[in-house]
Amino acid sequence: MVIATYNVDKEAEMAAKDRLLDMAMSKLSSIQREVIQRSYLDDEGEFDFIVCGDLGLSDRTFRRIKSEALNILAAALRVEVYEVGYVEKLYS
Repeated sequence: MVIATYNVDKEAEMAAKDRLLDMAMSKLSSIQREVIQRSYLDDEGEFDFIVCGDLGLSDRTFRRIKSEALNILAAALRVEVYEVGYVEKLYS
């Protein structure tokens, strides 16, 4: 009985996380969604240079779009993002 309850709780938790991700993804522009989807969410896990070519983007533009999208997602999901070394500066 405990296992069945655990499975139901896990399923509800996963459904809630799925809804939260859908809400966060809706905050992105279409190109940002495409970049995040192909970089992280698709099963293929394509390399960035392949996605760049498919989307007709330069590497620099791709990285900028990806970074902006990740910052938007982090804010929507209430995940804090710090630059490397930022936290150390705060506490030193």
